[in-house]
Parts: sequence; C-alpha cells; structure tokens
Amino acid sequence: MRILLNSIKSTSLYRLFKNFEQDTRKKIKAASLKRKLNKAPPVLIYQMGKVASSSIHHSLKKQYSGAVAHAHHIGSSNWASQLFYEWFNRGQTIKIISPVRDPIGYNISAFFHNFEIITGTPYSQNKLTTDESIQLFLDKVDHDIPLNWFDINIKKYFNVDIYSDTSLDGDAKEYHHNNVSILVFRIDIDDIKKEKAIQDFLDLPNFKLHNRNISSEKIYNKSYSEFKNRLKLPSTYLKKMEESKFFNHFYSKQEIAKILSKWSD
Repeated sequence: MRILLNSIKSTSLYRLFKNFEQDTRKKIKAASLKRKLNKAPPVLIYQMGKVASSSIHHSLKKQYSGAVAHAHHIGSSNWASQLFYEWFNRGQTIKIISPVRDPIGYNISAFFHNFEIITGTPYSQNKLTTDESIQLFLDKVDHDIPLNWFDINIKKYFNVDIYSDTSLDGDAKEYHHNNVSILVFRIDIDDIKKEKAIQDFLDLPNFKLHNRNISSEKIYNKSYSEFKNRLKLPSTYLKKMEESKFFNHFYSKQEIAKILSKWSD
C-alpha cells in the first residue's frame, strides 16, 4: 500500500493537483486577509525567529479583528509579508510586533530548528555526538543574524532605526514613525507583561497569550539540553557578542555579563 501511495505521489498529475490545492488555499487565505485590512490596523509579527512568535500569531488571530500575519522576512516568497508591505507603502497604517531574545540563545535554538537545512539530514536521523554538533554549530551557523536583523529588516523596509532611540528601558518599548508603529519586547519577560504590552499597543484590553510550539515537545529536546550543558564558546565569539549594539541595546551590562558567563570556559 505504501509503495502504491509513493508511486502515486511521484506522478506529474498528483503534483499538479497538489500545486493546485496549495495555490487555492493560498488565494483563500489572501482574500481573507485582504478583507480584514480595513477593519483595524493590520498587525505583522515580524522578527528573527525562535522568539515564541508563533504563540503571539496564534493568539492574535483568534482575538484581533484586523488582519494578522507572521514573517521572518519581507518578499515574494512570503506572500503575506508582501501583502502587508504593499499596504504600508500605500501610506496605510501598519503595526509590527518584534520580540527579541539574547543572540546566543537565538543562535543555538535556530541551529536545532534548521538542522536539516544545515546538514541535509532530518534530525531524527542525526548520528552526531554532542561534541560534533557543537563544532558544526560553530562552523556552519551565521552567528551574526540576530546582531544585524533590525538593520537588515526593520530599518531597510520601514525606515525605523531601533538603535537611534534610547536602549530598551523596562519590559517593552514602542517606536512610532509615520504610518508604522513597532512594539519590541524581550521574550524572557513574564507572559503577563507581554500580554500587557500587546494590550496597550493594540488597544486590546482582553488579550491573552496562548503558548504553542513549545521547545520541550521537540524531537531534539534531550539533545538540545545536552548541547547547552556542554557548550563553551571561544572568547572572541563572546567578545563580539558583548560589544554588539544589539546586545547593548536590549540588555544591561550586568545582564550581558551573566549571559556570557554561562558560555565561557
């Protein structure tokens, strides 16, 4: 039966129907989003990834009357982000929620999440030792992604320089420029504080956050914990993080020192 199913899936007719189904589903979702654009300012959860953004997206879709989308980049490969960006470029109001996390924590999480992309092998087939995984992490990951994300994405597309303002002081901060408003907060604050920040930002007093995509439920959870327990980072790596404007904008000197000490020899 499985052989027959695989044989059917390999046919051009099956692929044609599959592409048609996906294209139809995309058009239905796009039409639904477009209908909501005028109900309330559209909200784009737009961030670097691995910052619990799926929970915010899932929760807002159920509780916010306007259009809500989720993206890590702007471009045609993400049709929802393109739709929202075109809306913004027409001078219409848009709201962006962009959570952040410490750059080392992000890089580790992204490494496991993108393991198959990096190695070409599904994590379920991973045979690397922890030490080999650590070396792969050091050699193959672009560790500058979190450091440069706001310049490459927010500043480039929305003309807002997050770093030109004062450092994040408190649990969350709003940035406003012409027809875009941006809410930034760290993911390590309490969910109650995240809810309060989103409630104020969107004038949505009853907003509640429902968590999903929990890392403890991932197939790699055990290896992930072992990796973090064993990982020690080179002093040059830690120094680069310590001096980065990203780290210094969102974290105090004391917080940075505490985070770095966890990964130092």
